Amino acid sequence: MPSSIELFEGSQKSTFSEQVVRWYHLHGRKNLPWQQETGDNKAYHVWLSEIMLQQTQVVKVIEYFDRFITALPTLEDLAGADEQQVLALWSGLGYYNRARNLHKTAKLCVEYHDGTLPENLDQLIDLPGIGRSTAAAIMSLAYHQAEPIMDGNVKRVFARYFMVSGEPNKSSTLKVLWQLAENNRERHQPAAYTQGLMDLGATVCTKNKPKCTSCPIKKGCQAKAKEVIEQYPQKKQKVRPKEVDLYALLCLKDGRVALSLRDEKSIWPSLWFMPLFKSEQSLKSAHPKAKVQFSLTHKLTHRILQIHVYLLAEPINLTDVNWVSIRELQECPHPKALNHILEQHENH
Repeated sequence: MPSSIELFEGSQKSTFSEQVVRWYHLHGRKNLPWQQETGDNKAYHVWLSEIMLQQTQVVKVIEYFDRFITALPTLEDLAGADEQQVLALWSGLGYYNRARNLHKTAKLCVEYHDGTLPENLDQLIDLPGIGRSTAAAIMSLAYHQAEPIMDGNVKRVFARYFMVSGEPNKSSTLKVLWQLAENNRERHQPAAYTQGLMDLGATVCTKNKPKCTSCPIKKGCQAKAKEVIEQYPQKKQKVRPKEVDLYALLCLKDGRVALSLRDEKSIWPSLWFMPLFKSEQSLKSAHPKAKVQFSLTHKLTHRILQIHVYLLAEPINLTDVNWVSIRELQECPHPKALNHILEQHENH
């Protein structure tokens, strides 16, 4: 039986890419903040947006992108910033290694690439936090080179259009998807094609309730032809996240909260959070006057945290903490769980 690649390598190639480009010019997104830069900062804007969009929806990224660019308008500004400032600007987006890698890459670009992102795919991939697809997005969107991308939206479009079997992040499935992407390069308008593919997946060929009737490539879509759209891409078996109990000490004084800097090997490394303990016994041993106030559940990708919050009315035996104004908390890099705890305390 011929492979998906063999089935669609011929005349479908130009039809697919041309239709995506045509649709993008008519219906694609062109007013996103990172699309507005046309000068020397174009690659920086594309790179920052691609990293932010890896785990976050566009509507939320817009707010963070604007704040980040206002504070650090150039790659050289990012390179010269303090890591705590970078993490503070990232606070709430999660997956904080993305921010750390941004900072590392900016420094390397200043040191080895004249303060800009290199116009070379392999050199981009060598930089921290930049994988093949992100590098290709920079090459196509910023430098107008015909490099294929493969983000989550594009995987979904390709898996349905070419009816590719297998979980999309599995190595054997990815190999097929990347080969299809290579075969369907758009050399004349690579930026329009790349943005069009991403927009198509984000707004039409969506994960749930795809808008097949308005899809520009519906006539060639194999999953649509066989009415099996909901079966593609094939789903990965879910792994049950590990449940972890944490015991947090909440201490407030004059509109400020006591926070500790998390170490590199702990949960939320290099972020500020309330002092944490692994058991109720260890917390009560250190602070016998602390009283349990409430518990809440906070979900991470692979863990479900049960955070038990103890209130310490008087800061007795409280060491290695900084007192941070709640009003100025945004300037202090911290996980979203801290916001939830403070909000629940207010309503308690």
